[in-house]
Amino acid sequence: MQNTSQVIIRNLKEFDASSLLVVGMPDDDLLGELSYKQAFTWDYSVYSTLSKRGFENVSWGATLETDQTFKQVLMFMPKSKPELDLLFAMVSSTLEMGAELFLVGAKKEGINSVSKKLQVVGEHPEKLDSARHCQLWSVIKTVKNKPFNLDDWLKEYEVVSGDDQLTVISIPGVFSHGRLDDATSLLLDNLGKIPSGRILDFGCGCGVLGAMLVKKNPEAMVELIDINALALYCAEKTLARNNLKGKVYPSNGFQDVTGRFNGVFTNPPFHSGVKTNYATTETFIRKLPDHMTKAAPLRLVANSFLKYSDIIDGALDRFEAVTESTKFRVYKAYR
Repeated sequence: MQNTSQVIIRNLKEFDASSLLVVGMPDDDLLGELSYKQAFTWDYSVYSTLSKRGFENVSWGATLETDQTFKQVLMFMPKSKPELDLLFAMVSSTLEMGAELFLVGAKKEGINSVSKKLQVVGEHPEKLDSARHCQLWSVIKTVKNKPFNLDDWLKEYEVVSGDDQLTVISIPGVFSHGRLDDATSLLLDNLGKIPSGRILDFGCGCGVLGAMLVKKNPEAMVELIDINALALYCAEKTLARNNLKGKVYPSNGFQDVTGRFNGVFTNPPFHSGVKTNYATTETFIRKLPDHMTKAAPLRLVANSFLKYSDIIDGALDRFEAVTESTKFRVYKAYR
């Protein structure tokens, strides 16, 4: 059980099962120990794991779809402060005046500095517990908030690749929010020939790569997958904003993917919260041959320090590094 969950277990007496909403929980055993009314996450892998284990009243999506209000909400610290602001706005709209918001997180996630952030909900935040390098905070809602609208948080920016231009839609908490990241920029400059037919964008984020693939080859049928509901929401918005078509859906690696692809293009994720996590991408690369047609290309960009070379070389043929910058490297290989 994660340290944050253990802190919650230490404070079970604080929670009212009849009206508790849990938001952003990990995929450990916490929900089996904590009585709650509803649980919600943006993370499809967490949702899938908890659902398969039989936990009830667990939902997943870009927004919390409910007509209920809650007397208590327990939030887990997200990976970034802008994402925390978004989460506060969404959650506050479900809280009655006088209701209690709890926030738990690790010190390395920045929980030490949340007292001012919590004042957007109520005036007097209180630290309830500090243990296992984590803290649990509480605040009573006294601040009236306006109705929550996810689209109010969207931001547009332009991306140019050769003769092609896109308007990208992004949101706090999604990779490459507000600007094109350097790794994806390097990959866009080194895409090679875009095949027709089914193409996969793994870890699509806000849809920059997938949309550009369709832009460069209208005969491509691009499928964009991610585990982050906000990312998928933005990917759909990016495609629509540019009058492009693509299939956008959640998948934890290849878990919800069927059939084979004529090409795979990716700037794969390697972080889980503030922790570095390579496992999902490594498993994805090893399973690539089972999901690619003969001679289908892979184009992948990654930080130069990540040890993907041997894994790609072992899984696919004609492997080589196409180009690299001071921080990133673009690889190509074929099934």
